[in-house]
Amino acid sequence: MASALQYCFLILIFGIPMHECAAVLLNGSCLPVEPCFDLSVMANIAERVSKDVIAADGEKILLKHSSFDKIRKKKNLHSCVLLKIIHLFENVLEKTKKNDVHNTEEFNHHLELIHIMDQLRNCVYKTKNKCKTLYKMSDITTTSSPMISEKNMNPNQLAVLQLQKLKSAIKRVNDVHIQEGVMDELKTLHLYMQGKGFRKNTQVIKETHGIS
Repeated sequence: MASALQYCFLILIFGIPMHECAAVLLNGSCLPVEPCFDLSVMANIAERVSKDVIAADGEKILLKHSSFDKIRKKKNLHSCVLLKIIHLFENVLEKTKKNDVHNTEEFNHHLELIHIMDQLRNCVYKTKNKCKTLYKMSDITTTSSPMISEKNMNPNQLAVLQLQKLKSAIKRVNDVHIQEGVMDELKTLHLYMQGKGFRKNTQVIKETHGIS
């Protein structure tokens, strides 16, 4: 036990480049903290799927990064918005999976991305009932063109705006133009996942072993 403790201590102090080790011992061994999901995997597959998609004209469904940055810094807002984003992209992938031009007998990129969407959902922080208020606010706000300019909006206002855009898209999900727009934006989706609402690590140690 003493030698194991010394090993963990050395890793924590000197950052030995082997594995990221949590300061937790189980059966005398350090438990490595694994990434919740490697977003580069999704980015690579999405790039293959989207490269043949004609860039969609008109307004984007996802907010500009400069606006979305305000959302990603708020854990609850980011979590709630991510759940709706994942829902839309998963829905479109389901509806367009037969159109996968890269489909082979061994590998279907659409099906793989659908599976990835489920994994991403599991990496979103659980917000319990905190999304209900935000979703309700989005529902009762009827205009998609608010008087205040987007660059002057606060995080809550931007979250509501993003939810409205997602809601509008999901209502028209059978529209080919919406599907093309979503598939076009798929290649940058991994950038929107990054933020306070997306777990970087699996947190297996905390959740499985009751360590806080």
